[in-house]
Amino acid sequence: MSNADADLGCARCRLSETRTQVVPGAGDSSAALVFIGEAPGRDEDLKGAPFVGRAGKVLDGALAHAGISRDMIYITNLVKCRPPSNRRPKDDEVEACARHLEAEMGAIHPKIVCLLGQTVARNLLGCDSDMKSLVGKEFPLSIGGKKVRAFVAYHPAACLYRRENVESLRETVRRCTEAAGLR
Repeated sequence: MSNADADLGCARCRLSETRTQVVPGAGDSSAALVFIGEAPGRDEDLKGAPFVGRAGKVLDGALAHAGISRDMIYITNLVKCRPPSNRRPKDDEVEACARHLEAEMGAIHPKIVCLLGQTVARNLLGCDSDMKSLVGKEFPLSIGGKKVRAFVAYHPAACLYRRENVESLRETVRRCTEAAGLR
């Protein structure tokens, strides 16, 4: 996570009680394209890095399909600690961690942000629309003190359970890479 380093000893919310470690964002600290997921899972909590488990392999596949690699982007999450049983983060947990995400985005200054999943879209865009109506669409977003273009994509973990969403994820990732000038 840049110099704002997700306060590796953070205890601002209840997630600190059950995590193994804080999972900061990773990648190019001056990336034009940032992917924001929901929260670390079991593998991420153990390894201390975002998207390193099964969902990470789906994301890596979508990146490869778009002709880019992880070293060209930055990947982070709404919350930096794993929720128990991989449940969705609660609103107060997202709020407690918001300063870390804001600091990351303020330091990176991305051009494009890809919001992975409904929880991320709901929290950052403030909308309760269903995923089918959000996926692949572009929205204006102010984050880290800067206006960026945001695209909504299916979360890679959702693609593990609904393989029919993989093509949509790939297409949205491709659109994000083009919009960020990476292709």
